[in-house]
Order: sequence, then structure tokens, then C-alpha cells
Amino acid sequence: MKNLKFKKGEWCFCEFKLQQVTETEENRITGVSDGMFSLGSMDLSDRCYPLELDVKRISDTVAYWSTKFHELKNNALNHPDLNRELIRRWVELCDSRKDEICLKELYDSLSNFGNSVLRKVQDLNFEEVEGVKLFRR
Repeated sequence: MKNLKFKKGEWCFCEFKLQQVTETEENRITGVSDGMFSLGSMDLSDRCYPLELDVKRISDTVAYWSTKFHELKNNALNHPDLNRELIRRWVELCDSRKDEICLKELYDSLSNFGNSVLRKVQDLNFEEVEGVKLFRR
């Protein structure tokens, strides 16, 4: 049986947020909370990382892009898929945090992705006809 990464009550980064482990089952983390919101799943272990400075930096960078996407205030933006992609990239960054060359490439890729999303949304042409907006933002 695999050892549990974290015990109930311990703190970790989960999905680029500081969270406390609230539930474990066998060798799996099944619940975390930031004190306001709880997240539960069959197994969150693959998305939980230790309180390390490298993981904090990575989490802050990914959170920056998440905030930027939300600031776009575009009702048509696919936030669930964007969030899943940010989490996927966050896990990849965390897994590579000891390999400086790979980490730089992943940071560059995240930056390119984030800037592409911002650019594409800003390039959308939201037309008005006599003061009436044709498309919602």
C-alpha cells in the first residue's frame, strides 16, 4: 500500500490554492478546504503538493492567469475548461519544479497560453448599433 502524502489536518496546495486536508480514505486524500469552500473527490492525491516555496511560486503564477481570465468579464468564456487547463498545467509545473530547464519551458508555455487567451478575447469585435450592444460581454 502506498503511503499517504498528507494526513487529515495538514496543509497543502491543491489545484493552485492553499488548502487543508479534511478527509482521507485508505491511502487517498478525498477532501480539502480553504476555510470557505470545500473540494471533494474519490482521490485528490495527484493534485496535492507540499508547502514549498517553489510550489507557492507556481501556484501564484497560475492564480494570476486565472484572475486575468475572470477579469475579462466575458459571459461566453468557457471558464470550466480554462480552469481545468490551468490545473493541468499547474500539476505539470509542480511535478517539474526541480528541473529548471523544463520548468522554464513550462512557464513560457503557460505565459503563451495565457496571453493567447487574453488576446483572442480582446480581439473579439463587440459591435454596437445606435448604442445597442449586439453581443454581451
